[in-house]
Formats: sequence, structure tokens, C-alpha cells
Amino acid sequence: MRLFFLFLHAKGQSLRPKGDFTTFAACGRNAVFYAAKFFPQVFLCFSRQICESSKEFFRRGISMAEKLRLEDVIAAHWSAPRQMAWYEGEWWTAERVFRLVGENVKRLQAAGFGAGDRIVTMLPNSPSFLALCMAAWKMRGSVTPLNTLAGPQALGALIKHSMPAVIVAAPALKEHAEGLKGLPVPLVFLEATGSLPEFKAVPSLKSSEDCCSIFYTSGTAGTPKGVPLTHMNILTCLDQALKQVLPDIGEQTMLNVLPNFHTLGCVVSGFMPLFVGIPQVIRSNFLPVEGTMRAIDEGGATLLVTVPTLLHFLCGAAAKTGWKPRRVKYVVSGGDRLVPSLRDRIAQLLGGKPIEGYGLTECSPILAAQATGGSPEGSVGPLLEDIEYQLRDIDGSPATGDEGVLWVKGPNVASGYFNAPQITAEKFQNGWFNTGDMVRVDEKRNVFIQERVSDLIIVGGFNVYPQEVETVLNANPKVRESAAVGVSRSVTGQIVRAFVILKEGVTCSSSELAEWCRERLPHYKVPRSIKLVTDLPRNALGKILRRKLREESQNSDDT
Repeated sequence: MRLFFLFLHAKGQSLRPKGDFTTFAACGRNAVFYAAKFFPQVFLCFSRQICESSKEFFRRGISMAEKLRLEDVIAAHWSAPRQMAWYEGEWWTAERVFRLVGENVKRLQAAGFGAGDRIVTMLPNSPSFLALCMAAWKMRGSVTPLNTLAGPQALGALIKHSMPAVIVAAPALKEHAEGLKGLPVPLVFLEATGSLPEFKAVPSLKSSEDCCSIFYTSGTAGTPKGVPLTHMNILTCLDQALKQVLPDIGEQTMLNVLPNFHTLGCVVSGFMPLFVGIPQVIRSNFLPVEGTMRAIDEGGATLLVTVPTLLHFLCGAAAKTGWKPRRVKYVVSGGDRLVPSLRDRIAQLLGGKPIEGYGLTECSPILAAQATGGSPEGSVGPLLEDIEYQLRDIDGSPATGDEGVLWVKGPNVASGYFNAPQITAEKFQNGWFNTGDMVRVDEKRNVFIQERVSDLIIVGGFNVYPQEVETVLNANPKVRESAAVGVSRSVTGQIVRAFVILKEGVTCSSSELAEWCRERLPHYKVPRSIKLVTDLPRNALGKILRRKLREESQNSDDT
């Protein structure tokens, strides 16, 4: 019921328990049809009061329910003029943002952009990015944000695969975008506070009108895959997550600092505040960290959504400067494990309650999240309410017990990959999606992540989860961070190799760390090789790329 009543509330209506259908209908056709699909018992209770043909009314409601879209909910929440976004030291009202939306819609119409078309964006976080998204949705199109750090060659390959109607980039990327000019797609530039210039769209590979955004993800495995997320995928994901994690979301101000080419940044930090009608504090880049600290204070952010790597920098800066955010209430972390030591530093230095979540791009992106009331230690919280799950062995057969590879099904789970039938067939089976994560799930649906299947190390027939080794290494007072991988060897199958970053100003040898592990781990889990490093390879959100470490180790002779 929650999403339905959010829509009713946004329209400034109230629904009496006895059910006044005049008021009910006045709240908007989409709200009624959404109720028909997801709340049939309540819906039929109302519909029977006003017509005998309730079954026919119900049938029509189900068929139209899919038409509820993000832009409808956003427009309803922001119908009154108020502050929508803080950006570069000033507040933007909803009216100002919607003015940009209207200007963009006119440009898209004139360009020949239509239903099922896509806009590839290479833009930092800004009010104009959000306005462009809403304009594309109004035209029944979608957006595909790309990571500009990927380089011209990789970007060119993604653009050719996605076949958009236009590429929209930031002016700062003009030099970077030179390598894209040979593509048969118009390239235009958009100021952070402006609207689209004139252009002529080209025919694109059509996607469904229900598609909201396509996000390219390679996870930590390699080849990028386009994930089309529908409006209903995102609406149901956000609604379930907020109900489970943040029942007081309406009182918050969100920090939007994560890159928008990732679902955690775009959907959770960017779209969620629009969806629930709360202000957001927009930063185009996390660095310099001092700028983010100022934005948190000046914009009055109470809810931070970020990743462990950025939290490490933020806590480090807070410890050095004595900075204490005035209003932060919650710190939501995703994208990678939140180790206990960092969790403690968040509570101590930032003052907010740490909340860990788990998800994948294919799940819009949230699968599980810790409730504010607490979750079992070591878990990322329970699966969202409408998520069905199965635990399977690596070969796909049903797992015995409460551990296995997690397969999921639900309204927030994508139906496949864009323009990639073979990969879709491998990962999606009869509505079930293979997350590729080894997990344990308890009787209350709390998820305990063991490891990515591809990261599992097998030593002499025994399973070794990298997380087990890393937890022991990270507990050493001289260690800042570590990563463990498996290296193939002809005799043992694999051995464990660890990469360790020491804390600033301390000294420690590999042999000391090996001894530390021997005292705390079974012999087959003890790293045969420990390499001291100053950095680890990461993806755009700071998650360690064990794949890169495995490749380096296989080509090395020092193991």
C-alpha cells in the first residue's frame, strides 16, 4: 500500500477508511490502476461500491497499472514550489528544474526524438542531468549514463552497442569526446545549469517505452552488459527499500555525490529524492573531500549514500580536521563490504547511524538492506519484501542447507540484458536471475554474503572465501586494507595470495603477517604469499577488482 498512498498524498488527497470513490478517482488514474495490480483486495473493496462490473474494472486496472511512471510520481510530489536541489552553493526550486525539463522536451520534440529512443549521457551530477532524464521520460524515451573514465575506445564500443539517438556530454569533455566524432550519432554539450541545444536525432535501436534507464555494468568480472530498468522496476525497488530501511525518509535531505553512471548513484542518490519529494544536495565530484564536507554542512544533508572507499576518505578528513557534520542522521553504504572498523569510525566521526545494503544493477539496484532497528552482525540485512529467492549449487542444482549461489525473482529484477540474448540466457532463467554471489540466508531472510562465485578459492579441494582471509588480515592493527585471491598451481590446484596496504607510518613484514594468519586460520587458508602494496585496483565505485589481482598473480613468478 505504501507506494499507492505516497501517490495519493502527493496529490494532496486523503482516503477515508469507508472509501469515498469520488475522492479516490480524483487522485489520478494511474494511482487507481497501480492499486488494482498490487493491492487487489483493497481495490476491489472500493470498486464494488460503485459498479457491479467490478471484475471488468479490475481487469482494466491491471492492464493499465504498468503506466505508472517516475515522471508522474515526481510531478505529483513536486507540484508546489519549494527547494528541490542544492548545487554549487545555491538552492534550486522545483519550478526552476521543471522549467529546464520543459525546454528539453521542446528540443527533443524538434529533434525527432521519440518513444523507445535513448540518450547516452556523459555528464556529472547536476540539476540539468536530472532535468534531462525527466524530459526523456516525458517523451517515452530513456537515458544511458556512461563512465567517461572508460576512455574513447571503450566508450565508442558501448555507444555502438546501445545505438542511441544522441550523445549528451559535459563541456569539460569536449577534448575527451573528440574520439567519438566518427560515430554516426550526434554529439551535443550540456551545461550543468542549462538546457539542450538544437540537434537532429538519428534512428536508434528501439527499447521498450517502459524502459527508464539502461546502465552498463561489468561488475568485477569484465565485459560490460547493458541492463534496461523499467519505471516499475525502479518504483517498486525504491518503495520496498524505503519501507524496510528508512520509514522517516520524508524528513531527510539526501547527499547526491556518487557517479550517475552507476545505479547506486543515479537511482538511489539521484532519483530517490525526486521519487519521495525530499531535497538533495548535489556534488558533481566527491573530490576534493573538503568540498563534499562543505556541501554536507551548507546543504544540511542528513542522509549520506556512499561507498566504503569514499567513507574512508571522509572519516580520515574528519579525524584530521575535527570536522563534525551538524545534521547527519544516517550513513548508507553499498557497493562493497563495510568492515567493522570503518563502521565504528562512521558512528564516531560522522555521527550518523551506519546502514549497509546489498544489491546489483540488475536488481534496480537493491536486494537487501539493514533495517534502522538493527540486523544480525555480519549480515547485510533481510531481502526486500517482494523478493523470492533460491539457493543453488554452482552447477545450478538446488543447494542443500542455507548456503549457496543466490538466485532471485521479483518486481525490481530486470528481465535481461540489452541487445545481448546469449548472456541473458546464461544469467536469466524463467524469471530467475543468477546473482553470482555465494551467500547464507537465515530463517528471517537475512543475507550473509560469502563471496562472488568467481572469487572463490579452492585449495586442495577445500573452499576458501577471500573474505575470511581478509577479515583476519584487516584485524591486524598495522593493516589498513587487504585483498586475497586464488592463484592456480599445478600441484595444489590453487594457493592463497594476499595483497596488503599498511596504515600510514607503520612498518610490518610479509612474514609477520603470515605468522599472524597462521595463528588464526587453518593451514590451507593461510596465504602462501603476501605482497605489500600502496594501492589496489578498483572499479569506479572503489570496489577492489580481484580479477586484476588474479591476472597479475598468474603472470608473476614471485608466488
